[in-house]
Amino acid sequence: MTSGIALAVFVALETGLLALDLVELRRRHRASGTTPPAFAALVFLVLVTAVFFAIQWTGTRLVPSQAELFDRAREWTARLSLQPLADASLSGWPLLAVAAGVFYLAGLCDYATHRLFSHSRWFWFTHEYHHLPNEINVLMPGILTRPFGFIPVALAGAATAGTLYLCLWAARLPLWDMTPILPALLLIVVVLTASHSAFLRRYPAVHRVMRIPFFTTPQEHILHHTCAMNVNYGNFTTLWDRLLGTYRDPLSNPLGDEPLGLPYDQDFLGTLTFGRIKLSAAMRKRFQVDRCCNLSSASPEAEATVRQDPGDGGE
Repeated sequence: MTSGIALAVFVALETGLLALDLVELRRRHRASGTTPPAFAALVFLVLVTAVFFAIQWTGTRLVPSQAELFDRAREWTARLSLQPLADASLSGWPLLAVAAGVFYLAGLCDYATHRLFSHSRWFWFTHEYHHLPNEINVLMPGILTRPFGFIPVALAGAATAGTLYLCLWAARLPLWDMTPILPALLLIVVVLTASHSAFLRRYPAVHRVMRIPFFTTPQEHILHHTCAMNVNYGNFTTLWDRLLGTYRDPLSNPLGDEPLGLPYDQDFLGTLTFGRIKLSAAMRKRFQVDRCCNLSSASPEAEATVRQDPGDGGE
């Protein structure tokens, strides 16, 4: 599959998931009889999304792309090992095998970065906004747009690229150019998006199919968005959660009535200012922030505990 075709398929899938979640949200409002958000609240969420995207886009310009990370790792490995770069490109079954290996290797690096970096005391700010919403769908700011997400993505990408080429060198395999597999890495983003989909979460068949190759399902990942935040760290594969003891099966341990989001008072502005500046009470009321964020939902002691180490409880 060429890069152009892969990109077109990726855009179509991502757009489709956004549209399906919009349909699902409208269905929920009609089924429950709840009043839809006010127009001002919707405009506010669009503006928050734009601000989050602007920070995210700026940040991605400051770090190497995934392709650059793979190229640099390949060059450094060749230089340190005195091994020549392979001229031949991967194709056919070897390409598919290496792409599958990279997917699950990237899953390990993602798991480690997510659990040990993003959920750590000092770097919680790079992830707090993602756990802010108490309504999990792909349209929500913090899920659709992730202002500081470029930091853990770059770390996980560098770890994946470096580990991959060290493994190739140790196994005395050629240091192939990994450009042919990069379009396959778009699968990671598609699965990551699908794992947050409110529409797909309605259908048990989605879970049954996605779990076969250990893809993270929407039913599995929502368990990570409970206030405890201590299970199912894998953003796009549950393989490492299963192997390392942090997996929770939604079939035997369903979500139930567990609250989602943060177990302390926080809003969109607070996640950008380390909690020092938050929206005023009047703005929170006008823009119905309580519909998507937990406001004044926990004691100061609970907030202090989470801020001390958000990953505690499962680590």
